[in-house]
Amino acid sequence: MHKKLISTLSLLIIILMTGCAVPAIPFLDSAPAAEPIPTMVDDATLATMIADAAAQKVAQTLEALPPTPQPTATNTETPTEIPPTATVTPIPYPETGSDLIPEGDTFVYYDYNNRYMLTSLENWVPIRPSEVEYAEAWGLPSAAYPEVRSALQSMQSLDPNTFRLFILDTQDGHFDNSFLSNINLLVSPANGATLEEIFAQTVLELPNTIPGLIVTDSTITDDKDNNLRGVVISEWDSQFVSGETMRIYQKQIIYLFDDNALVVTFTSRADFKDTILADFDQMIESLTALD
Repeated sequence: MHKKLISTLSLLIIILMTGCAVPAIPFLDSAPAAEPIPTMVDDATLATMIADAAAQKVAQTLEALPPTPQPTATNTETPTEIPPTATVTPIPYPETGSDLIPEGDTFVYYDYNNRYMLTSLENWVPIRPSEVEYAEAWGLPSAAYPEVRSALQSMQSLDPNTFRLFILDTQDGHFDNSFLSNINLLVSPANGATLEEIFAQTVLELPNTIPGLIVTDSTITDDKDNNLRGVVISEWDSQFVSGETMRIYQKQIIYLFDDNALVVTFTSRADFKDTILADFDQMIESLTALD
């Protein structure tokens, strides 16, 4: 169950960030299997509705699985598009255990709780849920686009102890009222599972969670520091309300730090991923374990 939770949480992020509507989200072993039909996307409101409901399910699941930290209370009201004000109070670093330090056109992210660091992509927007940059993101020019607003809304109720970092590609010409490429970092207790077990469970669960998803490649490799990491690549079709079908590409990198699983997920349009995939791979190579 714990291994399934790790892979399911990583899949939840995909649903939140793309606004995909799925028939079932198997947070529980008894969840019904999804029918193989195209996912539906409403880029204006559906992502926000799914985010609110799914985030509550995540909180309930985590609460039932010690030693996961107790989730913060979530607002059951549907989020609006009113940007947060200065009253948003960042969670103190002793609780979040992270830092985001600017370095030229990038940021260096330190996750002290889970003992790793990485350098974000140049000209992408890194955001930690519940931190000051989340409130600041609503004031960016790109926040005028519905895709960016939906992404920000989906972060409102997420537990920052699990959903550590989002990195959004808001560069001009990279989405233009279409799909918003994004990266997210998610951490969940491994509860004694090995990297190989988490990797195998992720490969098995992906096709059952997103209708029509196909795993196109999966392997376990060494990083530059000779640490094992799992790589899972998949694609699926998402259908917009307008009837347009878009092929989605996803690449997940799975690490194990002590007894915590870190899943780094890159999601983009399949026909656009070659423009930015090399940047993601470069970011992954910057990921380093902290002593």
